[in-house]
Order: sequence, then C-alpha cells, then structure tokens
Amino acid sequence: MATLDPQVSDLLASLSKVPPAQPWDVPIADYRAAGEKLVALGGVPNSHCDVRDFVMDLPGRSLGARIYRPKGAVGSLPGVVYFHGGGFVRGSLETHDVLCRELSVRGGFSLVSVDFRLAPENVFPRAHDDATDSFCWVSDHAAELNIRPDALAVAGDSAGAMLAASAAVGVQDRATGASVRAQGLLCPVLDVTLANDSVARHEHAPLLSRRVLAWCVDQYFPDVETRQSAAASPLMRPSLAGAPPAFVLSSEIDPVADDARQYSAELEKFGIGSEHQEFAGMPHSFFLLAGVLEQGERAILTFAEKLSDLLR
Repeated sequence: MATLDPQVSDLLASLSKVPPAQPWDVPIADYRAAGEKLVALGGVPNSHCDVRDFVMDLPGRSLGARIYRPKGAVGSLPGVVYFHGGGFVRGSLETHDVLCRELSVRGGFSLVSVDFRLAPENVFPRAHDDATDSFCWVSDHAAELNIRPDALAVAGDSAGAMLAASAAVGVQDRATGASVRAQGLLCPVLDVTLANDSVARHEHAPLLSRRVLAWCVDQYFPDVETRQSAAASPLMRPSLAGAPPAFVLSSEIDPVADDARQYSAELEKFGIGSEHQEFAGMPHSFFLLAGVLEQGERAILTFAEKLSDLLR
C-alpha cells in the first residue's frame, strides 16, 4: 500500500490545525481566495527572470497573460504556453507565479501563463477554446514576444494539463499554421468520466479527494454526456497519432495517477515519444508546495529540464 512521504505527513499535520473549507460549503469566491493563500507554500519567487503582464485579444473576448523570460537571455528563445491547475474553478496567474518563474529560469525558455476563463461561470468548452486560441495567439505574435515559433510547447498542471493536452491536438485540427513542438503535463486530469482505477484507489487522498475532483468536474462539465467526448478528455480520443512528444510527471497518491500512466502509454502506442515519471509518496500538485517539500523542488527542476530537452 502506498504511504505518504514523511515531509508530506508533517505538512498535512500542520495544515489540519485550520481545516480547509470544502468547495461545496462556501461561495466560489471564498474557495478561490483560499487557493490564493497557499502561494506562500511555494517558496521564494525566483528573481532571475523578467516578468511582464499583457492582454491577448481573442475572438469575442480578451484574456490576461504573463510572460516570463530568464534575465540576460539573448535572442529568441523556445517558448511554453502554460495553463494553471485549480480544477477548472480556481487558480490564477498569481497562484502559479512561483512555479512559472522556476520553470522559465531552470528550463531556459520563455513562458506565457494564460488566465483562462473559469467555471462555473464558464462551462465546457470555453476553457478548452481559450487554451487553443491563446496558443495560436502566441504563435502569431512570436516575433514580438521574442519566442521561436518553431520551438513552442504547451504545458500545464492538473486541469490545466488537460487544457494543454487538448490544445496540443486542437491546434493541429484547426490547420492555422501554428505548430506544437512538445507537451509537458504535471499531475494531469485527462479523463473526466473518472473511470480510472486510481480514482477509487486514492479516493480519500490528501489535497485532492475523489469527492472534490467530482465536484470540480460538475462545475465545468454540467452536461454529463460531454465528458465522454474526445474534445473534452484527451484519453477519449480514438487516436493520438500526430500529437507532439510529451513529458508527463505524476504523483503516486493521487486520484488521477492512472491518467498520466495511461496517456503516456497511449502516446507510445501511436509512435509518439513520451516519458512518464511518477514521484512516490507524493499527493496531487505537490510541486506547488516546493517551498516546504524537497520532492516538489526536484519535480520542478526535472520538469523544466525535460521540457527544455524536447524543445531543443
């Protein structure tokens, strides 16, 4: 039976002194605010990168975004379009600022973090459309962002990893001229039917339980039938042929652990290069707690290096 890493157990013991409110018990604004308060556990923000906020004007709406670039970098760099986690209902440019800084500096690439639309105000497929459209926007504006359009990846964590994986094939389906070189997925949610064995095996996992996961899915996919569509869940696609190569990082004690394993295996079945690495004893999204978990820091470094390798 899987056991939690001792550092995780200690952290959970300290957090249990003020038990977090369940998302169904509080207004959505309060649930989002609680997520923002976890930023301090990510560690000290890396100051070795230049950071700028800007706005993407997309068809019918505008999205906020933030670009990161290692200080002192010369010329056009490979780029990563990043989608934050948060169960489709919370998360922001701020909650993932520490992570995005580290990835940019450690990987030696520019990173564009996208503030996509959240549920329940915006249901499927709006966040999916935001992911694909924002990637195409970055590709079209690569020159002014000082990014190499031929070395552009998608990446994300948790629900954001689903958006990244969906954009990786959605961009190609649109035939816009944009091209996804690679995909990087952190603790990805890739099957919102919640059919994988790990959902039951780790239904009471810390940081993400089956019940919380199901509640989040309900907010973004209120129409149950859409959850089985290939457009929603990447693991529902009959073929992954033509998808870009991937690096998939997952945690062992996580309801979506099997999503990562299955997706990596599916890519390989269709001849797509994919590397999967699972961190033992870790719960969902542990890398966001790198300020207090040594394995979180190691995961970020590994992810940055692997994604950088795929882009060069």
